[in-house]
Parts: sequence; structure tokens; C-alpha cells
Amino acid sequence: MPGCMQHAAGRTVTLSQGALGQRALAARAPQQQQQRHQRRQCTSAKRLRVLAAAQEPEDSAAAASGPSAEAALTGSSSSSISWPAPAVGLSLFAAAPFALPLCMDGGSGNGANSSGGGGGGGGGAGQNEVFAIAEGSDEEEEDEEASEEESEEEEEGEEEEEGEEDVPVPSVGPDGSFYCAEIRASGLPVGEGIPSEDDLFAGLNCQKGFTCTRAELSDDIKALYQMGLFDSVNARVVPTGKGNKFKVVFDFVEKRYPEIQTFSVEGAKSLPQSVVDEVKAKLEKTKGEPFTMQTMAMIRNMIEGWYQSRGFGIAYINHYTGMPTGNVVAHVVEGRTTKLGVVHVDEDGSPTKRPGKISSAYILKHCPIEVGTLYSTRDAQKTLQNVFALDLFDNVQILPRQNEKDPSRVDVEVMVREKPTQTADVEAEWSVAPGDSGRPGLVSLVPGGTITYENRNLFGNAASVGASVTTKNFLAPADDLSFRVQFNQPYMYGLDDPKRTRLSASLFNGRKICGVFTPGPSGEEVPAVWVDRTGVKVGITEQYSRNSKGSLALVAQGITTRDETGAPCARGMRTTPFGQYVADGPPTCLSDKGVDRVLSAQGALTRDTVYLVNGAQVGDRDIFTVEQGLGIGTKAPLFNRMEAQVTRFVKLTNPRGKSAPVTVVAHGKVGNTIGDLPAYDAFLLGGPYSVRGYNVGELAACRRYAELAAEVRVPLLRQQAYAFAEWGSDLGSSGEVRGNPTEYYRRAGSGSSVGAGVKIGAIRAEGIRDNNSGKWHAFLAYGERF
Repeated sequence: MPGCMQHAAGRTVTLSQGALGQRALAARAPQQQQQRHQRRQCTSAKRLRVLAAAQEPEDSAAAASGPSAEAALTGSSSSSISWPAPAVGLSLFAAAPFALPLCMDGGSGNGANSSGGGGGGGGGAGQNEVFAIAEGSDEEEEDEEASEEESEEEEEGEEEEEGEEDVPVPSVGPDGSFYCAEIRASGLPVGEGIPSEDDLFAGLNCQKGFTCTRAELSDDIKALYQMGLFDSVNARVVPTGKGNKFKVVFDFVEKRYPEIQTFSVEGAKSLPQSVVDEVKAKLEKTKGEPFTMQTMAMIRNMIEGWYQSRGFGIAYINHYTGMPTGNVVAHVVEGRTTKLGVVHVDEDGSPTKRPGKISSAYILKHCPIEVGTLYSTRDAQKTLQNVFALDLFDNVQILPRQNEKDPSRVDVEVMVREKPTQTADVEAEWSVAPGDSGRPGLVSLVPGGTITYENRNLFGNAASVGASVTTKNFLAPADDLSFRVQFNQPYMYGLDDPKRTRLSASLFNGRKICGVFTPGPSGEEVPAVWVDRTGVKVGITEQYSRNSKGSLALVAQGITTRDETGAPCARGMRTTPFGQYVADGPPTCLSDKGVDRVLSAQGALTRDTVYLVNGAQVGDRDIFTVEQGLGIGTKAPLFNRMEAQVTRFVKLTNPRGKSAPVTVVAHGKVGNTIGDLPAYDAFLLGGPYSVRGYNVGELAACRRYAELAAEVRVPLLRQQAYAFAEWGSDLGSSGEVRGNPTEYYRRAGSGSSVGAGVKIGAIRAEGIRDNNSGKWHAFLAYGERF
């Protein structure tokens, strides 16, 4: 078969379609059957010869038998291995291209010495029976195409003779194009860190659901082979049996290099030597074994795992060198931020050249990404949170781009789309309640609702002002009117202020039910006591580091306790067995009239290192708050009220992909007061954000307390399932509150609970056992517990 051997000078890849032609004929002449057999032998000879050439070491070009041109075209002596990079827009392959034309084998025919596709002319097997991809000259390809045309003409003549007995089958275009319905891999090793089918096929030209040409498939095979991971790469194109569709099957033979002698890392400036030593220690255990993809994957997992565990998303092993000699070098790319900028986009998401109303310098002040440091996905996530929290943009994106010439240089763009600077909204609502007949009806034809106004860029320096008014009756708002006006000025000392001092001022009026004067576990009906607060608050907030901040504010407020009719009430009430209200409960205020005036200073310190790992919280959070009465107001109140809480989110597993890790949460909180504390400011135990399984304040109203909680969180069907246990105690301080509301409303003073739940979006659905009563309850809550 000399014609076949001439065509085997390069790496041969066959695409067999079985005994398939333009028509499925009922019978073939013996000569045609013999031609098919010869073609299969020709293809096998090509593959065997290329496989033998590809298994030679670096100097195999000189030692291989046959013409030197054949050995030179194998490309099997490459000593560099490129590895599929992480999904961050990196180039998948890094090897120099070489010519690899795709030829169509038209059958052996009678031209055994033809340099075309294995024969000149004859061959009734049909042009679609066998495809061959090989490295050859342009002349060989032209000869082969000529033989294909002759084969097609003879095939068409046979088709006319067959007539109505012909059965249509999948066909291939004149340029070798076909519809790819499926892509599969055969012989590909499987293991953690080894490129999967998705990794290898993601950057190919031939993709499922698209038409693929022979030139594109040729480039794909070349790219896969140039990775240096395989001794040979073959591809088979076979019909699926479902219309004019084909399946591409890539056959891989893993490359096995000599035993590793030495190992080193280049380009890893931030990688500790201890990690390299750990890799070397593991490689010592592979002495006597060949250097394979499994070995490469082990090295990759250890080195890239160190970067990924620290959030360095663009740091990876780009390629290996020195495998044929055993002196392996892993070349690492560390993506460092070299440029940080802001891109304003319009309503369609297209970049705009005109500057935004919010200056880029102001936006970048909220970006923890720093030029010159390794690009961190954690910093990118924090940047998203910080910039979006400004409430000036309705779309924020972080786009890292690697430099094409130097992949270690990363340009980061913060893309923002500004909100309208001024907005006004009106929300109307009508209340429905059962009437005298028991049927639901409108309480009033006059609606209630909320009116809001906001300006997010006052004076053009990112200052904001917002106002909201809420009432149940727009025509008579005086009875239950609540309002809030707030002003914020970031960088009150200028953009160069290292503490990013923010000035805030608010005027407020609000009303809510006081949990101090609510029933205990007996569930007896108790008239509600409402607390109205009207006042003004002025404060500053400073940023001490990326994860810590502090605030200090002065608050002047008037507090009024009211009953259900809106009249001031000085004491808590209960219901007698005869249904009457008796106001013999604990005092509600410092004064005897149900109205207090208080001036106090409030401070807070926060350290928060919590970040998200695929939706799961991981990190630490510490919060300390204090309020100091200044002795100005009703009965000159001097008091101190403080709280401290510590929360730890610990990651127990390190899953790969998009799965969230299993985490455990440990939480502790304590509080204490001294001085003239009014009852409405007592600490409350129980509730969805205290000890779960109880209503708000159901356990105690106290001056000192301690809370402990533990929770285990497990990902479940892309949601989060969790189990928890909680405990809280008033530490015997309930009796120190004026009137002892805990005793008056028959509360326990302490309690614990266990339960489990699932978090769907922002909603928590929980089943909880109240250990005081031994009963199970179902609860729905919004937001995070900790």
C-alpha cells in the first residue's frame, strides 16, 4: 500500500462512518467490498505509523525510520505542555501552529500509487465512507480532491441505476462540512484536576449544534495535540441515525513521559516555598513511575489550590516544560492588577464617552482592588458590594481583562450604570377587614400609603437626601403619621481623607409595638403598648480599614408610650377574666405621664471580614455598640447601655465548582445596662433574631443577658438547609427593670430551642422546638439570622 504510506508522513486522524455512502445499497460488487477493505487497511497503516513516530523522545526525528520529512512533520517531540486555564477568559492553547490540511479519502480504486487520498478514481464505496485527516502537501490534497470528484461521479451513476430502491442517508457537503449533533471523548483519563471533556472542548471550533467543516476539525485536532498531553489524537465522525446529523468522537492516547527527576516553579512570586516543598514531597512518592496527566493534575491542584483558597482567581499553571528529560518546570502566571478604571454605560449597556454625573474618583474610593497586587475575586466581590451599596447605580459589573501579550497584567474595569438622580414615588393601599356580616370589606375608601422623594447627587458631590411619609389615611394623617428625612455627605473632609468620614443627619418620627409589654408563653391577650419616637440624629462614620469602621452620633428624641386608642399610657395593662383592661402593670416611662425627653450619645465599632463562597457566608464579624445617657431630659437620665456580639462562620469543606461549602456558625452575644434605663429600652429575649422558637420578648425583658447559638449549614438542591440550637438567659436581671415586666407577664426568664430549616432566597422556613414547653412550631422569617 505505497499510496497510503506516503500519506502517513504526518499525524493521521481518521473519521469513520462505517459502511456508509450517499445511498444505503442493498448489494455491492465484490470489487467494491475489496476496495473498502483496502481503505481500512490504509487507514490503520497510517495510524500505526504516526503513533510509532509520536512515541519517540525529543531526538526521535533523527532516529525514526523513513524519510526525514516524515519525522519532521510528526510534531511529537514537543517538550512543552499547555494546560486548560481557569475560566477567566484565558487562552486555552499555547503552541506554535503547523500545517494540517484535511483530506477526503475517495477509495483505493485501481490507482494504488496515487499520492492523493489513497487511490485515483475507482472505488464505488462512496465519498462519505471514510475521511482522513493528515499532514501533507497541498499537491497531495489537490490529488485527493480530484479522486474524490471522480468517485462522486461514479457514485451518482450508480444512484441513478438504483432508482426507487435508494434510501436517503446523512450527507457531507462538498467542502467536508457536516452538522455536529454531539461531541464525545474516548480514552480520556478521569480524575480531580484532569481536564474534562467540557474543559477540552470549550475552545474548539467544532461545537454541538453547529455546522463544522473539515478545516475547523483539522484545527481542533491540531490544538488538542499541541497541548502536549496526548501521544495521539484521532477523531471519528459517525452518523447519529437521526436525520442529517453526525457525532464527533475524539480518541485520545495519553502521553507518558519519563520518570521525574527534578521539579521547580517559575513565575510564582507570591507562592510560598513551603507549597513547592510539599509538592516535591508528594512527587518523591511517585519515583519509578512515568510522568503522566495524573501527576500534572496533582501538581496543578496543589499549586492552584493555594491561590484559589485565597481568592486569587487569575493565578494558574500555564504550561509545563522539561518532561522528556525528567527535569519538569511548572510555569505559573500570576495575574496582577495593573490598571483600574471606571466605565459608564448607557441604558442599553453600551459604554459611553461622556462622563457620568458621579465622578470616577469617587467610585474608585470604594474599590478595595489595588493596583500592583494579585487580582482577587474577594476584592472584586467587595467592590461590587461597596459600589452597589452607594445606591447610586442600578447595575455594577467588574470586568478583569488579561493582557494578550503579557497574561500576568490584568486591567480591571468597573462598569456602572447610574440611577436617575431624582425619584419620587407614591404607594397607595387600602385596608380590608370583616364587616358586621362577616364578609370582608374596605375599612375606608380613603387610601393610606407612603410618599417618598430622593435626590442621590445633591450639589453634584454625591451627597444625598431622602424623605418619606407614611400614614393609613391621606386625608387625616395626623393620627398615625410617620416620617423620615435623611441627609448623607460622603467624604466630608474630601476624597483624600483616609478614614472616608461620612456625615449623616436624620429627622424621624416612627411608631411600633413595644415587645416589653407583650404576653408571655401563656398567650393571654394583652393590650398592646405602642412607642412613638420623634427626634433628630446627627453623626459621623469613619472607615479604619477595609474590614472595620466606627460611628459616633448625638440623638435627641421624645418618646411617648400610647395605648391602642393613641392616648398616652404610663403603665402596662392586662385583661381581666371579665374582658376589662386594667392598667396596673409596670411603668412604661421614666415619667409618670408616659412621655420622656432624652439626650444621648451612641457609638459603634464593627469588624466584619465575612465574604461569600458560592452564596455561603465565611469569615468573622464582631460588633460593639454603646449608648450613654447625658443626664439631659426627663428626670435627668444618666445611663449606659452596651452590647457586644461575636459571630464566626467556619468553612468545613472545600467543594469545587459552584457548590457552596458546608459551614458551621458559632454566635455569642451579651448585654448590660447601668443607671436610669426606661422600661421601653430593656433588652428583649426571644424572637427570630434572638432565641428562635419564641415570640419577640417572650422569654424576658431584662437589664443583662447572654445568648449562645450554633448552626450547621449544608447546601441542598441549590438552596441552604441548616440545623441549629440556641440558648438565652436574663442572668437574673429581669427583676431590676422598673415594674419587673418579666414577672408581670409570666415569662420564664431563660430558654433554649433546637430546630432546622431551609433558606430559599431571602426567606427562612423553620421548624423549631421550644424546649420550655416541649412543643414544635413553624416560623417564616426574612433575611439572615446572624
